[in-house]
Amino acid sequence: MRFIIEMIVGLICGIFLGITGIPPTGLVILALDYFKIDDYTRILGTVIFINLFPISIGSAVDFYKAQKINYIMGIILFLSIVLGGFLGSKLVLNKNYKLSKKTIKYLTFILALLSSIGFLISAQYEKN
Repeated sequence: MRFIIEMIVGLICGIFLGITGIPPTGLVILALDYFKIDDYTRILGTVIFINLFPISIGSAVDFYKAQKINYIMGIILFLSIVLGGFLGSKLVLNKNYKLSKKTIKYLTFILALLSSIGFLISAQYEKN
């Protein structure tokens, strides 16, 4: 049953990625935690692991064909995200100062809420 849940979550999140361009890691974490698939920090590690691989290659090919990729911006963002990810993982795994699971979930909520509000405002001012 666990395998089926993981496959369904992955498929739904992959579709979400292809449509929005937003990595579905938050949805993956939420779904796997909801179904109690594994320990929360292990779920975080697993999601970080899947981001090592080009999970968006299916969508990227179409954007490449349409010449809708800014490579310089992509490289800058990639390198910045690698550094930020390294620093962020220190806050979760540091033995002396470790964020609690509750704090991590609150931070995730705040980020998702702010992102949602930003997209809502952006959509309101979008001209078709």
